[in-house]
Amino acid sequence: MKLKLAARKTESPGVESFIFKPQEPLVWKAGQFLHYVLNHSSTDDRGSDRWFTIASAPYERHVMITTRFDSKRSSTFKKTLKALKPGDTIEVSDLDGDFIVSDPKKEYIFIAGGIGVTPFRSILKQAEHEGKKLRVKLIYANRKTVAAYQKEFEAMARRNRNLKIHYLFSPQRIDKQTIKELVPDLKKPFFYVSGPEPMVEAIGKMLQQIGVPKRRIKQDWFPGYPAE
Repeated sequence: MKLKLAARKTESPGVESFIFKPQEPLVWKAGQFLHYVLNHSSTDDRGSDRWFTIASAPYERHVMITTRFDSKRSSTFKKTLKALKPGDTIEVSDLDGDFIVSDPKKEYIFIAGGIGVTPFRSILKQAEHEGKKLRVKLIYANRKTVAAYQKEFEAMARRNRNLKIHYLFSPQRIDKQTIKELVPDLKKPFFYVSGPEPMVEAIGKMLQQIGVPKRRIKQDWFPGYPAE
């Protein structure tokens, strides 16, 4: 299937969202991802395809990619994506992913590193649209003192008292002490961790070390990004 670029916007310095309209209806669950192919010449060794979480909520009916750009080491895929103009297309396939919230009655800790926050936007937006006031504590770490979707998250938190947001900006880190301070009962909630692969793996191990049962940890990692 092809998607047509409809709009783009800056989420925070170095982070942009691309809003695409599907050529035919696309049905997905909040938190899932797609395989994207953007053919271009002079392709580097990472190739012409990627897997991105759908940052938009299903009810929004468009596909939004939110990604970070680094002017010093952007891939040819990222450069081609950044150069797209309204009306240009990208191919998608292989909808997949189980990083979803299936039980809105449970309590959740969402841990995001940088651009790993994208599935949480989709999940929280869709839940709000469906009138579900999820019990969520979002712990959101960034290298800079600004965060993508910050205004959206704070607006949702004002409408849902069960949604609490904690921002961590460098040199603050997600470590054992931070988790213990923010989550007094480690065995009660379900932990969802999303971000660069090294960060997700390290936090998954750390959560188990401090007593979080492995069955209560769900991980979603983004390849190609260094740890936050």
